[in-house]
Formats: sequence, structure tokens, C-alpha cells
Amino acid sequence: MSLARSQPPALSANFLSRKHLFNLFESSVPGATLVVAPAGFGKTTLVTEWVKENDRATFWYTVDANDTIQDFQAHVIAAITAHFPNFFANVDQLEHFEPGESIQLLAAAVGQLDGEYNFVIDGGRADNYDIAPYAQLIADCVPDNCHLVIVRRNTPMTSLARYAALGNLSVITTEELKFSKEEVELVAAINGVDLSENGNAKELALCEGWPSAVQLMCRNISKGNSHTTFSKAIAANVNPLGVLAIESYNTFSQATREKLRKLAIIEEFDLEIASVILGKDHSEELLNRIAIDGLFVTASTTMNRTYRFNPIIYEALSQIPHENWAEMKVVQQKLAELFTQRGDHTKALHFAHESGNEEQFAQTFRSSVRQMAAIGRGDLLIKWAHFAGDSSAQGEMMKKAIRVVGHLVSSEFQSAEALASELEYIAGLSPDGKFLYRLSAMVKANIYFARGDFERTTQSLDIAISKLETDDALDSSDLLALLRLRARQAFLYDDFAVLAEAYSQAKSLPGGGEPQLNSYQLACIQSMVLYSEGQYFQAAEISQIAISQAKESGFVGINGPLDAMLVLARAQLEASDLDNCLETLNALMSEASGWEIWPWYLMAEGTLTRIQISQGAISTGSEAIAKQRAFLSKLHTPNQLSWMIDMSEVFLRLATKDWPRADELVKRMPKIELVRQIEGNIQFAKDPKKLVSLIDALPERTVREKINKWLSEVSINLDHENVALKSLNKALALGAENGYHEYFIRQSGMYSLIVKAAAAKPTIYMEGLVQAMTERLHTINTDSGELEEKLTQRELEILKHLTTGNPISAIAKTLHISQNTMKTHLRNTYRKLEADGRHSAVEKAKKLLLI
Repeated sequence: MSLARSQPPALSANFLSRKHLFNLFESSVPGATLVVAPAGFGKTTLVTEWVKENDRATFWYTVDANDTIQDFQAHVIAAITAHFPNFFANVDQLEHFEPGESIQLLAAAVGQLDGEYNFVIDGGRADNYDIAPYAQLIADCVPDNCHLVIVRRNTPMTSLARYAALGNLSVITTEELKFSKEEVELVAAINGVDLSENGNAKELALCEGWPSAVQLMCRNISKGNSHTTFSKAIAANVNPLGVLAIESYNTFSQATREKLRKLAIIEEFDLEIASVILGKDHSEELLNRIAIDGLFVTASTTMNRTYRFNPIIYEALSQIPHENWAEMKVVQQKLAELFTQRGDHTKALHFAHESGNEEQFAQTFRSSVRQMAAIGRGDLLIKWAHFAGDSSAQGEMMKKAIRVVGHLVSSEFQSAEALASELEYIAGLSPDGKFLYRLSAMVKANIYFARGDFERTTQSLDIAISKLETDDALDSSDLLALLRLRARQAFLYDDFAVLAEAYSQAKSLPGGGEPQLNSYQLACIQSMVLYSEGQYFQAAEISQIAISQAKESGFVGINGPLDAMLVLARAQLEASDLDNCLETLNALMSEASGWEIWPWYLMAEGTLTRIQISQGAISTGSEAIAKQRAFLSKLHTPNQLSWMIDMSEVFLRLATKDWPRADELVKRMPKIELVRQIEGNIQFAKDPKKLVSLIDALPERTVREKINKWLSEVSINLDHENVALKSLNKALALGAENGYHEYFIRQSGMYSLIVKAAAAKPTIYMEGLVQAMTERLHTINTDSGELEEKLTQRELEILKHLTTGNPISAIAKTLHISQNTMKTHLRNTYRKLEADGRHSAVEKAKKLLLI
């Protein structure tokens, strides 16, 4: 990513070097330099020259008055990746966190870089009210390996006491930035101004060293232009630089002035934008000539060359009224169309609104709403919602509808829910009741799913997808998003039939909506379907495509690729690609937490926990489960999320052979695949005579079902090796084709049989499988966290009594044993637990789930 304002601006060919001022900069890291002066004192030029001469790499951000906090993050990320293109492979995900948290995470990531850096925030052009609330946090979070440089027109409210306390703060002000007598003489000489003639020295003395004033005055004198108005402007307390800027502007030919005036509709532009504005009068040669001069326009050094007006000139030109408003409105409309095509919704809506063409604004807004929602720009939706409709009842309703979507995609679920309820009420009074009712249901379905309130998610989905048809309210993209939500819930619950049906319905939707968004959402659903069918290779491939699409297009929040990420993590786990699996799960947890979509967070964390348990880390798994339950208890909204934690505990209880607790958990859990497998095993155990017929009746439509059925045949024929091997070989062959690895590793009871199958057919896949199984069994046996010497039943009884807090003598009396016998049992218990007393013994026993 390369953004013009994430790079230091280019220096004009004839700029006046001021290296003698470099000693004013603080050089320490950590440290800060504050450059504060009014417009026209060369603040940005000085800092630009300093960083170009500095040995440290520089991360640069030029503030724009219209930037949002997300724009700030995007530009800082672009500035950093310009130096470290591979370091921040996932840093764009930080844009999707709550701003304060993302700023902290970004700073922490920079702090891990080796070396020292400069971080420049050039806010000298204008104040920004969206970023201002985060100014102190930004300053406080700058890591110790960075030198902070702030450029402003006025003293910031931000405290830099952190650097002052270290003695590493420098402030460069107006007095230091004024041109010296020698510099004034040099600028005059460059412009061919003879200070001994026509009172030129006296006129320049009026500038009092004001750099831009000196340069503009010299330019005007060299052009033979009157400059007496400058002193009048000072006397009248009028902006004298503006006066000089206009006088300099008037030195150009009429044709050039007209082009500059037209271009001043926007402060920063590229060649395509210039072409739209100037039409047949567009000239790249003219732009480059003016940029070389550097007084009016500067050019960027990025690959896509951009031009930016000098802020003084821009402010002055902006005050000149347009002579042909009709022509200007046409240009604004064309710019709105161009920025819509580019996906720059901020500028597109700005120019559509400025053009005064209500129909175009409405069209631009409508065409942008779904895209802005998909990329999480709820801030823009809320900002422009006021202009989305007129003052009529229908217009007010439209404004509310846009605002509710804005709050939803910004993960402001409480506000979104309140507005959705208001829309429901309005629906009963409005002719557009059907639209409002379905829109409200769509919003609430997403809110309830994010909270894990699956019952109300289903109810809202049933209303929102009452009929799979397109209308003015819900187009194909909306309906596809709803079907994806239904598929997500079915995927979490292992409801493969509903998942497949949702995918079938999604594929049959008519065209329309946002093609790129539609393609992405279909890929997400398809990845879940492929995984549910056991086609792990294909599931991994499609999920990676979906994740790449999301990253490229910026789909986040409720539209983010969390479902595809879980599919990818599970497919990586099945391939025993644990390093990448853990990386994907951690990224999933970070994003889900940042967007407060808790089902994905708990599923990812639960998968991590089950991996730990499968590797024998019983204590670690137990602690993780306890933390998950504590986290869940702090969620103050209705949810059905506890079964996700139960799933991990069942896994743990089965590993520790705690059958009663496992049975208790299974009975309260929904019929997910794990529960169905356990209940199937119980059924087999209860009625062995029907075992063969029950297994014969198992379905085998998908890869998953076939392998499950064949492994069931193996399990009942372990005493008949040839029969078992026949079924096992079929399962292994199909598993090799579809990415099954971890699934077979977990079949520890079939280890010897898999070893024989590998010996008979020593493929790379089979040899790798046996090696992984051997290592896993060794890990479980040696590093399981289990006790080397088991506790006796009496010692376990004593442990349970220790938790009561009763005195040792009372416990001995309750158990009908002598004090000496009690002491002997305690010594043995402490030794086996490697505990130094009663308290630590109880804690260790709890971690090992002994009590």
C-alpha cells in the first residue's frame, strides 16, 4: 500500500536549504521535537529536509482535516510497510479493532522492531476533530525506539511531559524559523531582486523574516507586480500571506490562473483527477512545471504521482468565487463518479453533496452503502445518514435505517439494537413496513449472533429470510449475507443439512448486488460446506481464497472472514500443521475479540484448549477452561455459549477418564458431532448384538461419513485383523486424498493396525502418519501432567476433605483413622503431588481434576 500522505513531501528544486537549524532538533530516542509556528514558516519543509538527511528511517503522516481515525491508522501502516513490507503481514487487521486498542497494538508492534526510527505527524495544515480525541494516546504510545516529531500551527493540548522529564524534548518556534538577514538576501538574489533599488529592502523588511512572505514578496517584485497591498493587509489585520498569494497567483497568465483555480476544488490530486477537472485543458507538462517551482504545488515521490497545493495558496484560491458555477457543479459530479469507482466513499459523497445534485447524491449514497457496511465504515454511514433522505416521514425513516446499519457494522451493538427496535415500531405505522421489519430482523440477527444468543438469531433470521426474493429493501447481497449467517450458525452446531441447504439457496439467488462481495460470501459458505463434508484440502483452499478476498477488499466486522478463518484453522489442524493452525486461531481470536463477535472467539479458544489437552497438557487445559467460564460469566447479555466451553471440558474429562462428569456435560449439550459420536458409542455398547446393523445403516454420502463408517467397522473388527485392515485401508486412502492426518492420529486404539497398514504400503503419507502417532503417544505418556505415582482411594478421600478447611484431627475422625495414619497419608499425598503443604496440594489436585 502506498499513500501520498504516508511519505515525506517532495522538496522543490529551488528550495532554500536550512541545515543550520538541524541542531534545534532533539536527537535522542526516546525523544520528541515540537515544531510550532503559523502558516508560511517552512515547518514541513524543514522537517522534510531533516528526515532526508537523518540516518534513521522515518514513518510520516500528513494529517487531513477530513481524515477519520481509520484513515490515520491506514496511513501509519502504509508509512511503516514502505520500510518493512513483510514485517506487518497482518497489521491491516489492526484497523478493525476499537481505535484505542489498535493504536496500542500498532505501537507495540513498532516497538519490537530493531533499530531507531522517526515518527512525524504533520498536522500543520489543519486541525482534525476526529483524530484529536486520540492525540494524547498516540503521543503516549509512541514506542521508545522512535523519535516523535509533531508539526503544528499552534501549540497542541497534548502533553509531552514524558519526554520533558527525560530532558529529551525540543521546541522549535517562530523565532527560530524566521529568515535571517543573510537568508532574505539569498532569496532575493535567487529571484533576481536588487535590494538597493525601488525600496525593495524596505518592502522585504515588512515581512520580518516570515519565510513564505519573503518568498512571495520576492516573486512579486521580480514579476514587476505591485506589492504595496501587503503593508495595508498587515495594518488592516487581514491575512497578509493570502494577499501576497493572490498577487503571486496574478503573475501567471490568464490560462494558467484559470487552470489553477479549477484545480483548487481539491487540495490533493493525481493526473486522472486533474484530467477530470480540466478536461481538454489538462496538461501534465504544466503541472510538473508548477511543481518544480514548488511555491504553489508540490509533487509526491510515490509511484502514482500526486500533487498537493501549498496550504497558503490553497486557502487563498479557495476564497476566490467561481465564475461558472454550472461548470463547477458538473466537475463535482464527475469527481463523485470517479471516487465512487475508486471506492473512496468519503470523497465520493463529499463531491456528490457539494454538487447539489440530490439525485446523484442519493444514487452515490445508495451504491456506497453496502460497500461501506462491508468494509466496516459505519462512521461514514452515520455521518452521511443525515443527508440520506428529506424531512418527510419516508426520508426520516431512511436516515434511521442508514444509522442502524452504521452502528451495526461498527460493532456498536447496543445502539444498533435500540434503533432496530425503533424501526420495528415504525414498521407498524409505515407503508414501507415490510422493508423496515425485515431490515430490523436482519440487524438483530447479526447482533444476537455476535452475542451468542442463537435462539433469537434463528427467530430473527426466519423473519428476515421470510421469502427468498429481492425487493427494494433487500437485494441479493443482503439475502446472501443472511444465508451466510444461517450457514455460520449451522456450521457451529455441526448442522450439516441446514448448512448445505443454505449454500444451495445462496447459489440459486438471482444476480445483482455487489459482485465482489457476493463472490466472497459464497466462498465463505462453500468453505464451511467443504469442511463439513470432510474435504479438508479443498476447504483450506477455498477458505484461503475468501480470507484473501476479505483482506484485499477490507471486509471486516460482521462481514469479516471469521468463518473462513475457523475453517482454515481446522483444516490446518487436520493436516497436523500445528504452527500455522495456532497462528490462524490466534489471529481469529484477536479479530473476533476486537469486533466483539464472541462465538468465533470461544470456538477458536476452545480449539486451542483441545489441542493442548490432546498433547497431554491437562493442567493447562483445565486452567484455560476455568478462564473461559469466568469470561463467559462477565457477558451481561443473554447467550447460549456455555456448550462451547463444555465441549472442551468433555474432551478433557474423557482424557482423564472422568466418565460421570463427561456424561453430565454431554446430556446438557446440543447435538453437535462430538455428542452424536459419544451417544453412538454408548448405543453400540448397550446393544452389541445390533452393532453390525447399526454400522451398516450409517450414511456414506460425504467423505466425512465414509471415513467415519469405515473406522467404525475397524473398531468392531479389531480381533479380526484382515477384516479391520480392509476397512482401514479404504479410510486411509480416502483420507490421504482429502487432507486427513490429525483425525487418524487421534485413533490411538488403532495404532498397531495403522503401523501394519503402513508397513504393507509405505507411502510418504503413511510413514508420516505413523511417526506423528508415535510422537503423540510418547508425549501423552511422558508430559501429560499426570502423576507418576497414582493416588490411592484413601488419599483422594483425604484430598477432598482438605478442601473443607476442617482441622486435620477432625478429618481423621470423620474417616475413622488415627492421627498417625492420617499423617502418613498426608506425607504420601504431598510427595506424589510435589506439594509443600495443604494449600498447594489442594491447588495442584484441582488443576489435575482430581477433586
